[in-house]
Amino acid sequence: MPLAAALSIPVAAADGSPLAQRPLVLVLTSSVVFVTLVVQGFTLAAVVRRSGIGLEPDHTEREETGARLSLAEAGLRRLDELSGLDAAPQAVLDRLRRALQARRDHARDRLGDDEGPYESADQVYRHLRRDLINVEAAELRRLYDDHRISDTTRRQLQRTLDLEEARLSDL
Repeated sequence: MPLAAALSIPVAAADGSPLAQRPLVLVLTSSVVFVTLVVQGFTLAAVVRRSGIGLEPDHTEREETGARLSLAEAGLRRLDELSGLDAAPQAVLDRLRRALQARRDHARDRLGDDEGPYESADQVYRHLRRDLINVEAAELRRLYDDHRISDTTRRQLQRTLDLEEARLSDL
């Protein structure tokens, strides 16, 4: 806005004589715009860090992990309610419960809570599942190389494996 205002200053006065200070106004205005946008933009992160008002990455990671733990525990409580109501087949409830327990246990592990043997079991599960995903990916490549599946099928199945591996990191 200030630059637009400075550029709107006419080049010449009504009598046709040039405005003597127009170039100076344009240089000063451009300098102010440059300083406010570029210099302040580059120094803002450092100022926020030094002031202490910015959150450290460890704090936000711990906060997110605590929220994930609360979400998993809320889901487990709801599953307990549904189990008592016979709202769904027990096999479905058990599968959902195992997934939520894995999330809960992973969050506890990341928070450093020692509330049982779940941490090591969860880590072993994720490690073994990643190993199985690698084996499945190798088999998928073999099937494709042997011309037993099309490229479309290979890409769809590879995407499924990639998504599952990404979910293992998010648990």
